[in-house]
Amino acid sequence: MSIIKKLALVIVSLSLVAVSSVSSAKPFSPKKPIELIIPAGQGGGADEIARLVQGVIEKNDYASKPVIPINKKGGSGGEAMTYVKKKAGDEHTLIITLNNVLTTPVNQPELGIDFFNDFTPLARLITDTFLVWIATEGKNTQGVETFDDFIALAKGNGLVMGGTGSMSEDELLLGMMRGQFGFDAKYVPYDGGGAVAKGLVGGESDFTLNNPSEQMGFYQSGDSKALVMMTPERNPAFPDVPSSYELGYPDLEYYMMRAFMAPAGIDAEVEKYYTGLLHTVYHDNEFQTFNIDDGKLMSWLEGFGLKDFLAIEYAKHGEIIKNFN
Repeated sequence: MSIIKKLALVIVSLSLVAVSSVSSAKPFSPKKPIELIIPAGQGGGADEIARLVQGVIEKNDYASKPVIPINKKGGSGGEAMTYVKKKAGDEHTLIITLNNVLTTPVNQPELGIDFFNDFTPLARLITDTFLVWIATEGKNTQGVETFDDFIALAKGNGLVMGGTGSMSEDELLLGMMRGQFGFDAKYVPYDGGGAVAKGLVGGESDFTLNNPSEQMGFYQSGDSKALVMMTPERNPAFPDVPSSYELGYPDLEYYMMRAFMAPAGIDAEVEKYYTGLLHTVYHDNEFQTFNIDDGKLMSWLEGFGLKDFLAIEYAKHGEIIKNFN
């Protein structure tokens, strides 16, 4: 046999091996339960969304293995982020992220967290909104009917605001409002948004900047009321609550992201699987209906678009922190 024929046979053989390898390769599928880490306490917005996602997946058998929500609330989310950072390459760990992923690494540099390199962004499902809330029977807010009433009261009256964590987005928002409206208030940190909401109606604080879901039960029962939503337009879930733009305060616009990440170092097929799973959940009717009725904004974002969004938000929050300090 000539050398040319031998080379041809070798090339054909190698090609068949390559085709066989590709055709036999199976897409990623979880081999064990998936940990869903929640960097906040129970009852808050992140906890609610994480458990809703888990419930939709389980009810519809969207995943081959169960999803296990785990709360790690310590250090304004630092405990959760450190845990996931140490899971580099782990194919069975996810984390739901809120804005503390943008603030905690800056406020606690000793953690050594760099979410650009320590996590794999998968998808943003929701943009959550903020409202200024007071208790309907609040001891120090009697007679407050509008946001302008509230601003007038807050100047020089030493009100108390309850918020989630120390130097979190809640406290940063208070700093923004101090600068914008010229009032001061004492900030009291709680473990999670659910505890913040209970503290308000229980008389422990005078106002909060809760997300809709955290106050929804108390709002529907008439125990709390919203004075303004920090958005350009009114939200159908709160038709009687004016937007900050409507009241002439466009600088009061602010949002909370509800995105999901995996640890760094996972394969592209793993990233593709979880992004696809989240996309399926996002378009699920139960998931859509619940969040829209709850006043959240559906805002799917993945890939380079999500990474660009995170970079912009990281820089923005860095400026807020710098000005706060």
